[in-house]
Amino acid sequence: MGAEVLILVVFLAAVAACLLSGYPVAFGLGGAGLLVLTVLIGLSALGLPVQASDGWPIVDETSWRDLSPLANDVYGHMAPSVQTLIAIPLFVLMGFLFQRSDVADTLLNGLGGLLQGVRGGQGVAVVLVGALLAASTGVVGASIATLAIIAFPTLKKQGYTPGRAGGIVASAGTLGQIIPPSIILLLLADQVGSQFQIAQIGLGDFAPRAITSGDLFRSAMVPALLVVAGFALCATLMAPGKSAGQERLSRPWLSVAVSLLPPLGLISLVLGSILFGLADTASAATFGAAGAVVLAAGSRRLGQVAISVTVLLLLWRLLDGDQQMWPIGAGLFAVLLLVLAVAGLRCWQQGLLPDALQATLKMTSMIFAIIIGAALFSLCFKAIGGDDLLKSGVSAALNANPWLASFVGGATAEAAQARAALLFLLLLIFLLGFVLEFVEIIVVVLPLLLPLVFSVPPEHLDPAWAAILIALALQTSFLTPPFGFALFYFRGAADALVPSLALYRAVIPFIAVQLLVLALVWFFPLLALTG
Repeated sequence: MGAEVLILVVFLAAVAACLLSGYPVAFGLGGAGLLVLTVLIGLSALGLPVQASDGWPIVDETSWRDLSPLANDVYGHMAPSVQTLIAIPLFVLMGFLFQRSDVADTLLNGLGGLLQGVRGGQGVAVVLVGALLAASTGVVGASIATLAIIAFPTLKKQGYTPGRAGGIVASAGTLGQIIPPSIILLLLADQVGSQFQIAQIGLGDFAPRAITSGDLFRSAMVPALLVVAGFALCATLMAPGKSAGQERLSRPWLSVAVSLLPPLGLISLVLGSILFGLADTASAATFGAAGAVVLAAGSRRLGQVAISVTVLLLLWRLLDGDQQMWPIGAGLFAVLLLVLAVAGLRCWQQGLLPDALQATLKMTSMIFAIIIGAALFSLCFKAIGGDDLLKSGVSAALNANPWLASFVGGATAEAAQARAALLFLLLLIFLLGFVLEFVEIIVVVLPLLLPLVFSVPPEHLDPAWAAILIALALQTSFLTPPFGFALFYFRGAADALVPSLALYRAVIPFIAVQLLVLALVWFFPLLALTG
């Protein structure tokens, strides 16, 4: 074993030890990388440089006199992602406001009422609410906790066994991995976009295609709808033989539908403005957070005023393109700000806004700290030549196993190598999903292997297609027993004790749906491509 391979093994072992020790990931990642580099630099300074197989030292101490180059590299690594990353706290705030107010409960009661009398209607309603919560929060833990509180008891009253009810709730909560606009897709857009551009510049394309969060949102729509449809079918098949405990709808269906319009309208406006290019992700997230504050205030009159003023503002922008009637627009903006201020004050007095802001601050700080630590880890890993070793390892595996190249496909040998690297990455993500959170996987693992995946032009391997496959693999790993995070989230949030084996059996059909959609996207890439 060469010295560089041994150093790489030690490097990865140190990182794995930090991740599994319970030490904060953000500090463990960068700390492990710096620790290994410090040892190598120290040996080099003592006249004992660790040499690679080509005779050159793996790390030269003259290149690492201080940390300022490293700090500049970390800043340069994150700077292009500011526009994408700034949307994260806004979407998280929107999700927590939905979770802490009665919006989620309104959605469940309304959809359950509309599907009353339909076999498995309540289970389908839980899946649909999970999809809507995913579109607003994108955070698996928050979605599962909310559904466990409001949906799990309802399903049991409808005659579902605790195991099946828990399986539906846990599965519906994982939809936050794939349904846009989710935090996972935002982080994937950041990592995939930056790594793709770096790889393409290395191939000589100095004006590579830009991969944005909007691209991934559009690419995820068809796979996400397939997953939701499959989950709804599973919930229907799991329905009890007779509608035990069902109650008749106490309100006319039209009244129920009207109660659903505000949350559904807000989610549709936020997602639609991104998908159709009417607003960038950060602007849409700002609008979503502001709308969530108004909805969480619980005042129908405030909501009606906000909707009316928003419609008038849109008409003003459309009809007054040259802005000759700017006083009207300024007045409408002032009214909208006043409505937002009143709604924010009501939420603050109710305690909703302080709790949501505190939870948002904690989660956002955690995400950004991990991103910084992972950037430092990635730079240290590349400094010892780890990326080159991974590339040579994939090439050796393809050469030693010709059947692998034919299995993964590819127009050229380089394309087959890139697709094999993608397949290996998907398997690795699936396994790591048992022990690591999605943020850690995205910002730690992807920078190591995406350079291999994007080592060919996009016509041979589309980056948006690869990103959606990664999102689907993450979603599947979070539900697979016995270590799936979604199962732990559910057991922690549900008051009732659910037998483990019953819960594991209940999620198997949902896992099969995820694997089927993953296979369909792999063999039919057009399902995840928009142009």
